[in-house]
Amino acid sequence: MDLFVCQLSDIEDGRGLLVEVGGVELAVFRRGGEVFALENSCPHRGGSLSAGDLRGEVVYCPLHAWPFDLRSGRCLEFPEAPVRSFRARVQGGEVRVEL
Repeated sequence: MDLFVCQLSDIEDGRGLLVEVGGVELAVFRRGGEVFALENSCPHRGGSLSAGDLRGEVVYCPLHAWPFDLRSGRCLEFPEAPVRSFRARVQGGEVRVEL
């Protein structure tokens, strides 16, 4: 299901935004015209990834700096602890995520 989550202009470039859609908390990130969506909660201690430090295509959890790949949700330090990633796209200025 492809759902509207926010306007592209709602997300500052190089930052994350917390959105809730369909009962799921998502961390939505913007890098230029690209957008990415991950499950918001870090599996380690529940840190909000939307508030994490974004460096390139990696977001670091704000609590203990666990690194997650924006495209896959894979934890680069602990591969056994990924977060779910969701297909995200921009259409007509809207950010849409496939749940």
